[in-house]
Amino acid sequence: MKRFLKYFLLLTFIIPSCVMCSNDDFQEKIVIPSEVHKTFREIDDLIINPSQGWLSSSRYPSTVVYKRFQWADLEPEEGQYNWEVIDNEIAMLDKERGELLGFRIMTCNSHSAGKYTSPKWLFDKGCKGYSYTRGGNDPGAGEMIERIEPDYGDPLFVETHRNFIRALGARYNDNLNISFVDIGTFGNWGEWHLSTYTKVPYPSESVLKSFVDMYVEAFPDKRMVFMTDADKILPYALDKSSNIGLRRDGVGSPKLAQEWAGSDRYAAATGMGEVWKHAPVIFEWWGDYDYLRSQGWSFEEAVEWMLDNHVSLINDNIGNVPVEQQYLIDKLSKLAGARIVLKEVTHPRYLKKGETSLDITLKLSNIGVAKIYDNYIQRFYLYDSRGNIISFTDGVNDPNDWVTGEYEFVEQMKIPSDLAPGNYKIGYALENPDKHLPMFNLAIDLAPAKGSYIISDFKLQ
Repeated sequence: MKRFLKYFLLLTFIIPSCVMCSNDDFQEKIVIPSEVHKTFREIDDLIINPSQGWLSSSRYPSTVVYKRFQWADLEPEEGQYNWEVIDNEIAMLDKERGELLGFRIMTCNSHSAGKYTSPKWLFDKGCKGYSYTRGGNDPGAGEMIERIEPDYGDPLFVETHRNFIRALGARYNDNLNISFVDIGTFGNWGEWHLSTYTKVPYPSESVLKSFVDMYVEAFPDKRMVFMTDADKILPYALDKSSNIGLRRDGVGSPKLAQEWAGSDRYAAATGMGEVWKHAPVIFEWWGDYDYLRSQGWSFEEAVEWMLDNHVSLINDNIGNVPVEQQYLIDKLSKLAGARIVLKEVTHPRYLKKGETSLDITLKLSNIGVAKIYDNYIQRFYLYDSRGNIISFTDGVNDPNDWVTGEYEFVEQMKIPSDLAPGNYKIGYALENPDKHLPMFNLAIDLAPAKGSYIISDFKLQ
């Protein structure tokens, strides 16, 4: 009996202690962290976003239609403008996809359907011109018909063309459907080299600079690009406006690859290598894939050269690329322009009623080779439990500043002071405040819903 009583007293002491210990352990396991920490994974998909990728392509990610317009078609009579030519192109843009138009003005075109690329009335008025007839096996000559190239240094040409560019800017400088203006005017196809078919005199440096001035004055609010072939005028153009980016044709040639920012040819263009940080870089192939291979040029080196030099847009004139080389096209498509990856989001799990802001720490990266040039902002959405938008807050960190690299910062999302206690969701989007362009897509393993990425949630107590 004494032995039984001894064991009974011992158990009555031990069991409550064990129960208490178990309860403590259980309570430790169900403690909910005071912070929410969300992580996202980068996906390998091709992402379509405005103003980057491929020009006028139906097979690769493309949101810019690129056209070259003849002056003669736009001003058939002096002072009478046929804007319908450009407006029709704008009308056909897929605006839901954020498709925009980029264009160049030509005053000489060896592929023209008729004699005149600059208007006939210009020559009737007395502007000097040089006729040529070429054809046959010359791929740059087009059909064998008579064409005429203007004397670019003729004061009449300069004066009347300035009037035209001024009218063009008055019409399209504020048009949100225009992605960029390619500074043309001079040379065959507006490429800043003479046609070689005529003996038209090369204009003076002051005349060439005046062509740049025309565009800068007519398009003060529009992005532009300038042909790097005009190496003597390029430094002037880049100094004239920070809105001017670069365009290089002939990618694929090893010789031209060596002639770029930092080379002797462009020694005077001291800021050339940094242009991509404020204006786009556009490249065009020398020829299609078969032509590059016929010259013994490396397709892979050409792709890497584009990426190394911060390409945003590529003209789709590469033709058919073999299946075994398609991975290079995919790489170029993924990395051209900006590629934004939201990596982590951290914020308090709970707010007390009456608190009017939620601090959100974001970690993200731009793994693309360029940046966002269109006007985009960060926007944080507050959703109720049924997915209805209650309010939104615009972030203070500017996505247009995100060049290639890693970023970490804190944003404050405003919370209405009269918000009822409950569970709420946080949406995140890179938005165009003009609402003219779609949301900028992120390269993460989360699909957008209700116009944003639902990145997290919190509870208002």
